[in-house]
Amino acid sequence: MLMETMVEQSPDRVLPAQPAGVPGHDREFELLQEMARAVLDAATALAAALEGERPFDDAWGEIRDLEHKADAIARDLFDALLPSPGPVADREALRALTGYLDDVLDAIEAAAARLAIHRIRRPIAQAREMGRILVECARELGQAIAHARYRREVFAHTRSLHRLENRGDEVLREALEALFTGRRGVREIIKWKDICEMLEAGTDRCEDIANVLETYVVQAGGTSTLTAGSLALDPDRHEVTVGGEPVALTAKEFSLLQLLLRHQGKVVRRERLLHEVWGEDYFGDSRTLDTHVGWLRRKVEARAGVRILAVRGIGYRLDLVG
Repeated sequence: MLMETMVEQSPDRVLPAQPAGVPGHDREFELLQEMARAVLDAATALAAALEGERPFDDAWGEIRDLEHKADAIARDLFDALLPSPGPVADREALRALTGYLDDVLDAIEAAAARLAIHRIRRPIAQAREMGRILVECARELGQAIAHARYRREVFAHTRSLHRLENRGDEVLREALEALFTGRRGVREIIKWKDICEMLEAGTDRCEDIANVLETYVVQAGGTSTLTAGSLALDPDRHEVTVGGEPVALTAKEFSLLQLLLRHQGKVVRRERLLHEVWGEDYFGDSRTLDTHVGWLRRKVEARAGVRILAVRGIGYRLDLVG
């Protein structure tokens, strides 16, 4: 009953009108949205239990029912994809989304099970915070999937998912530090380490969903303008502006900036930048990437209120200044 009530009352259920002529997988996306609603309901039940608003046994029972329902939806979705005439890339993306949504629910159910089985009485603060983060992730997932159905406007939601995953990592580190520097016994440390890692795994899978959705929309040509500070990149027009003034970029610089903006606040690995900008057959000097990033910095950083940071041995990250 809880899920039906949330579906009726939540403003997140208002979907954008489908633009004419956009091919889609309507049945598959309807099922994905059903799974996303199950994730939101499960995350909400878990967070309520962590906040002390309901018993863990009660929340676990509801979450198990939601997981069983989502399993059935996933089977229907895989069956619906078998005869699908759409592009192979679309089908693979939809299968990946199904699997990751199932993984998020599995992580929530596993955390709820441990909370009930261990008869937890007083959750640690970091677990409560991670429960709230999962609810926020689930809300963003629902919105991102609803918009991806029409191949547009997902990036505001996927960037939120990237930021929430970052916060989940931070809270896990805080939890481990508190557990191992406090006076808890070994059993308590093991229990809470396990539970917090399960919760953080759920946020990781949410970010995996964000990555799939971004690629799906980009490949479909449905990207909207990407912004950070006074910087704006329009993929359709292949234009970049800072404060409304055009900035001349080479094709490689434009592609680099687009990828960094899509993952604003997250590190994009060097290998991925080289693969997606220079192509999978590129075997040249990797310093070419550093050279192009240097040119890009000179053209946009100072005026746009952004900075492109090098993360040693890993890649680059675009952040807002201040």
